[in-house]
Formats: sequence, structure tokens, C-alpha cells
Amino acid sequence: MRRTRIVFVAALALVVMTPSCALFHKRKTAPAPPPAPAPAAPAVRPKPREVFLPAPPEIGAAEPDLSQAGPSLPSEPLPPPPRRRPKPRPHEDADAPSPAPEPEPPAVPVPQFEQILTPEQRQAYTEEIDRNIASAQRAVAALEGRRLSRDQVTYLARVRAFIEQANEARKADLFRARNLAERASVLAEDLLKSVQ
Repeated sequence: MRRTRIVFVAALALVVMTPSCALFHKRKTAPAPPPAPAPAAPAVRPKPREVFLPAPPEIGAAEPDLSQAGPSLPSEPLPPPPRRRPKPRPHEDADAPSPAPEPEPPAVPVPQFEQILTPEQRQAYTEEIDRNIASAQRAVAALEGRRLSRDQVTYLARVRAFIEQANEARKADLFRARNLAERASVLAEDLLKSVQ
């Protein structure tokens, strides 16, 4: 019986002390002020002892020795800062010609990085570009006589632009031309499916 009472008290103390218990989450209130102490007889304090310290030594006001303090300071005064010429006000120099603007330096062309392709890769890219452009052109031809919504007309214009850009890019950059031709083909097929 006594052992169960000890276990119960310990469990209860653990529950009360646990901060994560949802039952005991309450707003913290200010603790109650401690009860006022009962008036007691005033304690008699002993008189503090007086301690005499010797007077500090007097130090004369001597100039510091700057020769060992670090780098020496220049003995010559610094020159005055350059004067800035004030800008003329518009009404004062209305007849004076305005200074010519400085010419901008010529733009340096950004080097173009080109992907190096083997002859087999060039052939494969060229065939893929031809296939995608032909597919896109067939879809455009199939859409010519159809009635299209405003969005469909916009998509058709994009397909034509992609075909044109792919043909232009084919001269200099096969990788870009392949991507443009693929976009044209995919967009044209989607547009054709939306019309049917």
C-alpha cells in the first residue's frame, strides 16, 4: 500500500512538473507578492571602521615623447584640396555653347560560342530540323482554310515565326535551329488537335 502511494505521488509530481502536458498550459500570472515580514526590532549596525589610504603620488605634466610612439608625422602642412569649379547656372551662360558629350567607346562584340559537331551529328541535326519543319508546315497548310479563334490565330503566327527563325538559325547554329524547329512542330500539332 505504501509503495503504491509513493508511485502515485511520484507520477502526480511528474505530471505537474511536465511542461508539455496540455492540461496545465495556462497563461502565466504574476506570482503573488510574498507576505510582508513581521516588524522586527531594528538591528544595530556596527560603526564602519575608518581606513586611511596614502595620498596618490603627484605626476608632473610633461609632454609625451612622440619619437617612439610610431611613424613620424610630416612636418610640412598638407596642400589644400583642389577647388571644384562651380557649374554655371542656365540663365547666366545661356549664350555659351554647351560642351560636346564624350563619345561612347565602341561596343565590343560578345564572342559567340558555337557547339562543335561531328559530321554525323550535323547530319542528324539537319534531318531532324527538316522533319520538324515539314511537320509544322503540313499542320499550317491543314489550318489554312479553317475558321480559327483569336488565340488559335496567335498560335498559328507563332508557328510560322518559329519556322522562319529555324530556317535562319540553320545557317549559323544547328543546335538553336533544331530547338526552334521542334517548337514549331510541337505547337503546330497541338494547334491542329485543338481545331479538330
